[in-house]
Amino acid sequence: CPSICYCPCCSFYPWWSDPSKLIKFLVGLLSQAAEWEEQSGEKTLKLVSSVCTYRTFPFCDEDYFDESFQWDLLLDLYSHVKDYETQTGRSVLPALQPLYQPAPAVWFIDLRKRNVSLLLEVLKLQPEKKSVELWDWSDEESEVRSFLQCLPYISQLSFCPWWSDISKLIKFLVGLLSQAAEWEEQSGEKTLKLVSSVCTYRTFPFCDRDDEDKWFQCDLLLDLYSHVEDYETKTGRSVLPSLRPLYQSAPAVWSIDLSERKASLLLEVLKLQPEKKPVQLKGWSDEESEVRSFLQCLPYISQLSFTPPQYQRRSPEEWRKREKTFLLNLCLQAALHERETIQTTVGKVLSLSEVYHNQKWELLLDLYSHVKDYETQTGRSVLPALQPVSQSAPAVWSIDLRKRKVSLLLEVLKLQSEKKPVQLKGWSDEESEVRSFLQCLPYISQLRLHSDTLQQLAVVVYEAQDKDLTRWFLEKVGGDLTSCRLDWEVLLSLLQHSTHNITVDLRKNRLLEKNISDLLPFLGRVIFKRLSSSFVKSTIRQIYDSRASDCVSSLLRSSDHWINLNSRELDRVDCTALCFTLQHSHQVKVNLLWTSIPPGEIESILPLLDRVSQLSVDRMLLLSFLHSCAASQILQGALSPPSAITTAAAELLRALQHRLDFSCSSSVDLSAHDQGEALCLTTDHCRAINSVLKQSQHSTQLVQNPTQNQSRNQPQVQLILKDCEVEHGALRELLPILHIVKLSPSKALLLQLVDHVCEGIEEGVLRNAVSLCRALDGELDLSETRLNQKACGSLALVLEHSEGLSELDLSHCQLTDRHLQPLLTHLHKVEVLDLSHNDITDALTDRILQLVSTNTSIRTVR
Repeated sequence: CPSICYCPCCSFYPWWSDPSKLIKFLVGLLSQAAEWEEQSGEKTLKLVSSVCTYRTFPFCDEDYFDESFQWDLLLDLYSHVKDYETQTGRSVLPALQPLYQPAPAVWFIDLRKRNVSLLLEVLKLQPEKKSVELWDWSDEESEVRSFLQCLPYISQLSFCPWWSDISKLIKFLVGLLSQAAEWEEQSGEKTLKLVSSVCTYRTFPFCDRDDEDKWFQCDLLLDLYSHVEDYETKTGRSVLPSLRPLYQSAPAVWSIDLSERKASLLLEVLKLQPEKKPVQLKGWSDEESEVRSFLQCLPYISQLSFTPPQYQRRSPEEWRKREKTFLLNLCLQAALHERETIQTTVGKVLSLSEVYHNQKWELLLDLYSHVKDYETQTGRSVLPALQPVSQSAPAVWSIDLRKRKVSLLLEVLKLQSEKKPVQLKGWSDEESEVRSFLQCLPYISQLRLHSDTLQQLAVVVYEAQDKDLTRWFLEKVGGDLTSCRLDWEVLLSLLQHSTHNITVDLRKNRLLEKNISDLLPFLGRVIFKRLSSSFVKSTIRQIYDSRASDCVSSLLRSSDHWINLNSRELDRVDCTALCFTLQHSHQVKVNLLWTSIPPGEIESILPLLDRVSQLSVDRMLLLSFLHSCAASQILQGALSPPSAITTAAAELLRALQHRLDFSCSSSVDLSAHDQGEALCLTTDHCRAINSVLKQSQHSTQLVQNPTQNQSRNQPQVQLILKDCEVEHGALRELLPILHIVKLSPSKALLLQLVDHVCEGIEEGVLRNAVSLCRALDGELDLSETRLNQKACGSLALVLEHSEGLSELDLSHCQLTDRHLQPLLTHLHKVEVLDLSHNDITDALTDRILQLVSTNTSIRTVR
């Protein structure tokens, strides 16, 4: 024993640790220590206890620590030491108290093999209450009563999940509660509350629980409730109120098989809950009384689910069918016995269960079918009770007619107080079913169909040749047949048998020219989507040939007031037909992009542009219109008053949205082969532009009130000269009109204009510089354009004679100090100046910064 003084801890080899041999050694060690302490007075027992007091005793290594071995060892050691004390009269156990206090967090014990009194003694040594897990137990009343004495020292009572027989566990718990009730009756102590407290935890009756144990837990608690209720009935004692905390803490989901248990038991348990709880059904009875009983549970349920099909012996399809039948039976019983709450019950079934995925129409269709079958079998009248449900039916009825009979939908629709929209998710190929569906149309406000279904239905309606049926069909689909590919005969028949408008997609329904004459009387009722230019060309030709002027307005309504002749080659008769159409139009939009027009025919179109709200042309046709307009002004000059001369120019610009666009964006024709050729504006081209713009300006001034500011209401024409070139001499024709346009030139053309502005007398330079800056809206951008000394000098002159610029961008222009010298004295006229990425010295930079500091008009310099 003295040698133990030098040991920090005493542990044992785990592989050869025989518990009986180990106990014998420890008891021998303690007895020798007790004798030595008695002889010498030294605290030898305390020393033995100290070397054994560590969490993993009797093993040093954490990897070999075994809780079950530890608590068996400690209980056996306690028992043997107690026997030693009895035999020798020596006191050893008090010295071992430190060893038992850091002992296991959970005490595992088999009460068949050990006395309860031993557990009680060990628990009394603990500084705080401990969890106890029973591996087995005796059902003898005396043992149960003895275990009752342990409860004040227990924080949580659990049972071993591997050997838990539910009937045996119920018997033990009921015995424990009955003993507690008797003791409470005798002593007045709150023993029942004590039993409830050690069992009140989420995973009761197991300390740790996996997902499968939730079914065991629910079964246990339901059986316990039933047995305790029977005990109360027999004895008159009140036990269930003390168990309320237990039932409120567990489980999270109540799982029950109603084919084995009564729904009334579930109802009682649910009433104990502080809030609604989810319920999972593992099985159920189809007896009406049981279904009716479960109906009473719905107010206490937050979510209703069913055991997943993989846990069932039936196929998933059979199981889903059973689930639906159970829910429908719930609604049926409500309709039979609780008619005033049928609407609430249907709503709860829909919201609590995921079987119908919140699709009310599916539930109601199944319910109507289910109730109708019940009526047939029993002779009872139930459908009238569903009237309140039909009043709160879904906003849209959705049905798959591949899975359901049309007759069912018809019956349901007849119950509605008003017509409802219907969405068909699927369609039967049986002709009889298609024809049966037509009987539903009078009860439908709107019909939503897949394109294939709509086309099939349209053909069936056509074959029926019934006016009322055609009218109902077109009303329900809103006349929208854009997804259909219809033969000409079908479309014509639908138009003939109804007065409803019809929308069709001409890309899917290619009508032949021979059909157009038959279509003319119905043009006002047809709305065309993706109207082709070839169809428009043929139609206006047919209208002109028949002189059907009243059909023009119908055509325009059908085409959203567009006359689209895009990429068409027109002959003289086509142009005459176009003019005839324009004569009988108002505020029409005309698309002539990449359209070929014979020479001399544009002159006949020009006088009719007052009826055109928007004219779309490519840049080559734009030049043709400008030349024709300018030529007509010269021709009319000697014959007409000035107001008549200028009207054509003003109307042309208005139709073009005051936009003369010569950029590539107005000339991309994928069918053309010469798009790579650059457009070069000649002197004649620019003279035509000049003439039209001047005459338009003059026309605007003539119609204005002389007292008004003449420039205030005059629209500014946008002249876009990007992606094109201008002959040098032609620029002279553009200078006089710069003051009335908003100019968008290419950078190369802008540089030409700057040079051209500076040519001539000083008065002309002043006027042209001011006009150029205004036409550019005060923003002059020559970035990434190489500027020579002459260009910089011209730019300096423009700045000198102008009112100034809001922005001047000369970045990336390869400028040096010498290039910028002529500009320095005029830079104060620029608000935002960009000279970045040039070859400027620090000295010139300092001069520019000094200029900025002395001129507040310069806001930004980069």
